[in-house]
Amino acid sequence: MTRDLDEAVHAHLARMPASTRRLLEPRIVSDARDRWLRDALMAYLRYFVRIFERDESVAVAESAMADELAAVTGRARSDDHDADITAAEADLAIGFRERGYRFLGGRTPPYLGAYIWSRTEDRRFTVTLPRGAPEEVTVHFMHDFLIRGWLHWQTLGAQGAGGWYQQDSPDWPDGLYCVAERYAEPVGDNPSFRVSLLGHEAQHVADHRAFPGLTSAELEYRAKLVELIGYKTVDDRLRFFLEDAADDPARPHPFAAHLIVDRLAQRIFGAQTVEVDWGAVPYAEVRRHAEELLDEDTNRLAPSV
Repeated sequence: MTRDLDEAVHAHLARMPASTRRLLEPRIVSDARDRWLRDALMAYLRYFVRIFERDESVAVAESAMADELAAVTGRARSDDHDADITAAEADLAIGFRERGYRFLGGRTPPYLGAYIWSRTEDRRFTVTLPRGAPEEVTVHFMHDFLIRGWLHWQTLGAQGAGGWYQQDSPDWPDGLYCVAERYAEPVGDNPSFRVSLLGHEAQHVADHRAFPGLTSAELEYRAKLVELIGYKTVDDRLRFFLEDAADDPARPHPFAAHLIVDRLAQRIFGAQTVEVDWGAVPYAEVRRHAEELLDEDTNRLAPSV
């Protein structure tokens, strides 16, 4: 079974971007010099195959990954695979650090999937948010990924997280974490970086400070509205939200996109999203309604603001 999964991993990797193949392939071949590194990486890649190619249930795939990570870290298994994975990932972070890598585990809903990279550089930026004071943020640019999460693997590199933020964690410096290869230099002139990374993530920082305890979907809803306000045409970002939207609360990003496009359509057209021609909408109108939706949500969270 493991051999069959490994063959599927390598077949999938052969279709990934060259940058991923160059870094990952030598570390997961059967005769890789660092067996610990190979086994840790393959635990995640086999999990991806189980989920996306073998259609195994999440519970079965995660139980199998818990078995593999327990073997890598020398931990005993319990009957709670979620707790076992969390404990094993704490050990993995140490093992990867000893080998010159940074490791972020956990869940990017709805699936598990690590982010593992080898080089980081820091830069400071000032972000002006709609209806908010400027945010001074440090951006940690991450380079040379071995694994960039489940979505990057599933889509053969076409999609994947552009970054995230960390705050008040003992293991991570505060700031925004940016997948450097997603954004062409100079990043200051790159609208995708300025709006979808800086604006989106800085809104998360501000919202965690102002409204602690928001769900992932609530955070994404507000940050995606900030993106719409910052862009200039429907095709800059709204088109992607239309394609990505899903009425599934278990998936915070698609669910937030669903709420936004549905509410915009109702406000602009009085109709369901599928029935409207977004190309005919002046983008100033989209932006104005996005601002109003953000204001309405702020009033919902803090009526006195």
